[in-house]
Amino acid sequence: MSKSKFFIDRPQKFKFPESMYFLARFFHNHPKFNLKLCKWESKRLRKKIDNLQVDRPIYVTGLARAGSTVTVEMLGKHPDVAYHKYLHAVNPFIPHWIQQIAKVVPIFRKPVERVHKDTLMVNRDSPEAVEEPIWMRFFDTIHNDRVSNIFDEETSNPEFEETYDLILRKLMFNQKSTRYVAKNNYNVSRLKYLHKLYPDLKIVIMIRHPINHIASMVKQDAILTELETLNKRLLHWTKIIGHREYGSAKICVNVDSTETIEKIRELWENEETYVEGWAVQWNMIYSYITEFLKNNKHIADNTLIIRYEDLTDKSAEVIDELLDFLELPEKKFKGLEAEKFKSLHPPKT
Repeated sequence: MSKSKFFIDRPQKFKFPESMYFLARFFHNHPKFNLKLCKWESKRLRKKIDNLQVDRPIYVTGLARAGSTVTVEMLGKHPDVAYHKYLHAVNPFIPHWIQQIAKVVPIFRKPVERVHKDTLMVNRDSPEAVEEPIWMRFFDTIHNDRVSNIFDEETSNPEFEETYDLILRKLMFNQKSTRYVAKNNYNVSRLKYLHKLYPDLKIVIMIRHPINHIASMVKQDAILTELETLNKRLLHWTKIIGHREYGSAKICVNVDSTETIEKIRELWENEETYVEGWAVQWNMIYSYITEFLKNNKHIADNTLIIRYEDLTDKSAEVIDELLDFLELPEKKFKGLEAEKFKSLHPPKT
């Protein structure tokens, strides 16, 4: 089956605040200066964050298009939870200062449909997967899918570990929260390393029926590829923020499976086998997760698997189970907002 059969509606040109793009590009092109800013902010906030501890951080992961966005959006409504926002895409290293600047800069406040064209509305305060540039700064081969991307208990990078922990605490301080939640699909290959850093972490694996999941991923790839031709900056933007799941610069997560990834790329090159390539990727990632949890019981005990179909069809039940697993007091959940998420409906593919 060809890629074109899944691409029904030609997307309109994607627009995002140019000021955000140029600022993000500047910081991306000046990594040493960016790190100095991070250290400066941390030093200025030292007395306020010294007593904060990253307690039971929450990592939502899996393949994209399995419901991670609505899950993190829901968790972000809980007063105990801090998260990265779209506005932090400019510079996730200085979350407190970025938030302070945003108070006086009136951009991206009005919700718009996100680039995925799936009816989900976002603005600068919406939760987003923004921590990836932090990983990219300290690990050179992190987006090279020709080599293994697995980080385990033997992985060590003291400078990253100190910086990452400081950033999370600054984020928690700014949002007056005690927990951190991250939406990051690439973390699927870093669970052992994250467990080493935070032994009390909580992991949420999102999974979706493969037929619908693959169809959704194919559609997103077509949309992003088309939008790149309409807005030349979009491709660069996705590279800066580390969103490389779709489009002409898409990469896989290499879970010690280089040969499989070579096969996926060959299948993607041929229009008649293009969809099969996504099916092979789906099977590769979720087979890895299955074996990983089977062989790492100490991590599996801190992991909850959520089916996309259950999240949308049995929202109230799943959300109650999720809050209980994460040890987030349900009584603190804002009433009206909680009810909104307890009646979720599936977005368009």
